Amino acid sequence: MKAYLSIIVFAVLALSSVVTGTGNYIDAKERIASDLNRALVRALAEKGGEWVTEDTVRVCRQLQAQSTDVVAMLIRDECFTESLSIPELRGMSYVSFAVVPQGGKGAFEWNDAAGVSGDTVLLKPGMAQADDVEVAFRGNADCSFATVLDLSDQRLPVSLMIAAMLWGVLSILYMRRHGANRMTKAYGIAIGGLRFDDSLNAFYNAGNEEMRFTPMQHELMRMFFRADGHKLSKDEICSALWPGKPDASETLYTLIRRLKQVIEPNTGIRIESERGRAYRLTADVSQMSGSCQQ
Repeated sequence: MKAYLSIIVFAVLALSSVVTGTGNYIDAKERIASDLNRALVRALAEKGGEWVTEDTVRVCRQLQAQSTDVVAMLIRDECFTESLSIPELRGMSYVSFAVVPQGGKGAFEWNDAAGVSGDTVLLKPGMAQADDVEVAFRGNADCSFATVLDLSDQRLPVSLMIAAMLWGVLSILYMRRHGANRMTKAYGIAIGGLRFDDSLNAFYNAGNEEMRFTPMQHELMRMFFRADGHKLSKDEICSALWPGKPDASETLYTLIRRLKQVIEPNTGIRIESERGRAYRLTADVSQMSGSCQQ
């Protein structure tokens, strides 16, 4: 599995989780605002005119005269809260209202406390006890980010994020498991001061210079480097290099002798014979100064 494909899959899952979660959070805020609007309209229709008296208007105007911002008053009313269809909002919702200044409708707006607010509803003159004023109302819910998140449906986003995390963990484990194989392919197998690059089918010394062998020497060295323990039996070598030849012992002896003359003086490698039945590559410690070690 390619690393970039794993990253792409993780990114798609994580991004899908974030986008879906954000969309559901926004939908929850809009649902809260809609519920505040409905409850406010019901409450205003039932008793909104009672909320604004001449004394209330006078206080609002006095405060407004001392401030450069619009002054809003807060009301906590059971009629409003009981009209909410989302039970979680009832203990944290309230109505804010402000007297609309004459000639200031176009730029009239005020800021409520942090949370979610509904739309502004205007109560026309004659609908309140103070007949000569126009009053603006707004439903508000003093709910935090966590509250809105709890009211939103995050099951799919959470599932996508869990899938992304699992994919990431499994990808890391996979890459670590196969890391040794990738390193071997990238840098080759090294013994003593000699390295075999499988992708290039070439040998390099400690100075990263290519070692030149005859075709037969090259094939035998390649067999040694790939063999378990870098050990080959006499029969393995003869069968691979001279198939069908009844007795290749003398030819093998000559090949080994000439190969030793090439590698032993120039690398930290020795070819050792095991009772004439097998040969093994070993690292010669005395010649390995500055060489690549296995």
